[in-house]
Amino acid sequence: MSGHLTALQRGFGRQLWLGVLAFVLLTGGFALALRSVQLDRELHERYQHALALAQLSFEVQHLVADLRAGHASAHDPEHVLAPADLRRAIDTRLAAMAGLPLTPQERGRVEDLQQALRAGDTRASTGDESYIRIDRALHALVAAVRERTELAARDAGRFNDAAQAALAVIAALIAALGLAFAASASRTLAASRRLMGQLDQLAHEDALTGVMNRRGLDESLPVEMARAQRLGYPLTVAMLDFDHFKRFNDKRGHGAGDALLRGAAQAWRKQLRPMDLLARYGGEEFTLVLPACDADHAAALTERLRPLMPEHQTFSAGVATWNGSDPPEELLRTADIALLQAKRTGRNRTVVAGREPQMALPLRVA
Repeated sequence: MSGHLTALQRGFGRQLWLGVLAFVLLTGGFALALRSVQLDRELHERYQHALALAQLSFEVQHLVADLRAGHASAHDPEHVLAPADLRRAIDTRLAAMAGLPLTPQERGRVEDLQQALRAGDTRASTGDESYIRIDRALHALVAAVRERTELAARDAGRFNDAAQAALAVIAALIAALGLAFAASASRTLAASRRLMGQLDQLAHEDALTGVMNRRGLDESLPVEMARAQRLGYPLTVAMLDFDHFKRFNDKRGHGAGDALLRGAAQAWRKQLRPMDLLARYGGEEFTLVLPACDADHAAALTERLRPLMPEHQTFSAGVATWNGSDPPEELLRTADIALLQAKRTGRNRTVVAGREPQMALPLRVA
């Protein structure tokens, strides 16, 4: 039993460690998935900022082109805004650019663009040098944003690839852990069943003789009575009690008395049918439960058991057949009364309940 208990404890320990490892792997997988989603969100935001910055740069470029066309006397001056309006529109776009989440490099490009616009005397000059500087600043700004976005996309792609590979490994490990957990749980369940079986056996088995104990008899007898009533066969019990067992114990010692009880029980059990029950009722008293057996066959069985007694000892027996209505305790009491009668009439004999020898009464003289 201690071996099964140790195996059960080890099984629970393995399952605990497997569960902890699976939890750690699941936590790691969840963290990877969460980080991947976070990177995707950040990349999406960067794309949105890059698009907004590109759109503003495009608008600034067109406004600067309109401003330049206005100073160059455009062919369609009616559709060209006044220089002051164009300048305000450009300043508005530049302010919007500055409000975007830019890196220090990108913010420096925006400042370069602002300086290029301030450096050019757009209201008086008709030269192209200031506009070329503005175009270069715009292209540098767009290139910086594109470079950052592409770098972020590459980093996110590499992380996602690594995360997917890690998640695949984690999924494989979790599957393997699941199989290991299932195998461990199966072994633990088997050990638990064996342990429960041993505990049940200990609860219903007499430790000295190895046969059923009183508790097992109290649980089994009602079941046998219900089966006998359902199937319609007789059910008989026999109470067996060793003769002069206290004298034997006092003379030979308790160790010899235990050996006598054990030897008799094991020898008797070999003579019984698989359906028969042998229980130690208490002390040196045993009970036989014999399904599909009437009183005559039960009495004959007790006689066959007598030669099997170790140390040439004897026993007395009382036999009672169930009437189909008495409760278990009444049936045992009836057999016990027959046993007492067997002891009173000389021991080493079997008495069937209802067939007790009648004592002759003295004649009454008038």
